[in-house]
Amino acid sequence: MKDCHKLGPLFPSLPLKCVSSTLFVVAGLCFSSSLLANNAFNPHGYGTKSKAMGGAGMALPEETASVINNPAVALAVAGTMQAGIAVLHPRARYSTSESENNGENGTFTIGPNAIEAKKKYRVQPYFATSAQLQENSAVSVALYTRSGLNINYRGGSATFDPDGDGPEPVQTLPGTFGDGDAKWRVTQTLVDMAYARQVSEKISLGFAGVLAAQSFKIDGVGSFAPLTETYAESGGSLMPDSLSGNKNDWAFGAGVKVGIHAQLNNYFSAGLMYQTKIWMGRHRDYSDLIPGHGSLDIPANLKAGITWKPLDNLAFSIDAERIFNAGVDAYSNPIENTFDCPTANQGGTDTTSCLGGKNGTGLGWNSMNVYKIGGQWGVTESWTLRAGFSFGDQPISVKQVTNNILTPYLAEAHYTLGFSYRMASGSEWNFSAAYSEEESQYYPNTFDPSQEVMIEADQFDFELSYSWRF
Repeated sequence: MKDCHKLGPLFPSLPLKCVSSTLFVVAGLCFSSSLLANNAFNPHGYGTKSKAMGGAGMALPEETASVINNPAVALAVAGTMQAGIAVLHPRARYSTSESENNGENGTFTIGPNAIEAKKKYRVQPYFATSAQLQENSAVSVALYTRSGLNINYRGGSATFDPDGDGPEPVQTLPGTFGDGDAKWRVTQTLVDMAYARQVSEKISLGFAGVLAAQSFKIDGVGSFAPLTETYAESGGSLMPDSLSGNKNDWAFGAGVKVGIHAQLNNYFSAGLMYQTKIWMGRHRDYSDLIPGHGSLDIPANLKAGITWKPLDNLAFSIDAERIFNAGVDAYSNPIENTFDCPTANQGGTDTTSCLGGKNGTGLGWNSMNVYKIGGQWGVTESWTLRAGFSFGDQPISVKQVTNNILTPYLAEAHYTLGFSYRMASGSEWNFSAAYSEEESQYYPNTFDPSQEVMIEADQFDFELSYSWRF
């Protein structure tokens, strides 16, 4: 049987003694957020036409929802409205191998389990409109919702010593983390209010204020109470009440987008957009779990794109995006941070490294680059066909697999297609479909190296929208 000193190779800087309370950190957890056919936190595209082109088309403003990608194009789509609805079908699962420890020697053993998240279809509507103010200016409003891999793992078990050095023996308790069914849900509603102005014959600038409302809920992680800042600072006399199983908790926030659109000549156009971090209020009902006492901001992102139109009915777009996950503690803090928490019994003295603290465990995600390419072909006056592909860096390091069991945002590649049908009135029906291919990661359980943890996910995304002029 492997004993606790085998943890040494994974954390060579840590003392080699083990105490089971340390291991409650497992999965540090489980708060994250979700969204669409994801590139980490971000959807692969906004607007049905763009999504059909792999998320590309920043420099090809042919639908009202283009203002979400770049507020500078509000003038280009002025006098239009668009309403759409996306139907998402995510699939996520995890599995764990047999363990030689089974909760002994201070380890935290998950299962062995092989559980697929309960399947749910999610519906996400959006609406956008843009209106011209003067000959060279316009305003736009876009309202859109985001949600996606909201996980619900039913069943499973975890084996560990629930009271550490206390008299209780090692126990096997129900649920992925030994606290019943493990669930979490994050949903967002965002509103962009933009102003765009054409400053020269070829260049338009845009600015948007972004308002956001975010709902968060998690269940099944109450086992991690001994690793919270609340528990550590009280010397073990105060149990946290903002960790797990509370109501849907709402937070509100705001950010800014700035963009530029340039029609370089008859064949080439370019676009650039930067969105600041969206600073959200704290999720106080989960302040003992999320770093910064419940601070779950939306990461900043930068997009750039270029479009080539060799013919009036043919266009090709290439876009690139940078998602700054590293700028949000909840996404970037690695699971190893918790070993600096005093109640982890590894010699740490930093209470801010406990769950809920500024340096508490997050998801350990990296910032990432995403590359998108797509094309469209106007087959007739009425029908336009589109297809695309995008590929992104993997945000989840293999060493962070254990703390991403509930957040398997592994998508790297998206394959997309779609079409538009233009009616005699000028109104359009648009359709897109996307498949985020299955990706998996596996690595030894951070808190029981004799066991391997694997996470997997893939997702389908279908969207239908209608656009019209006014």
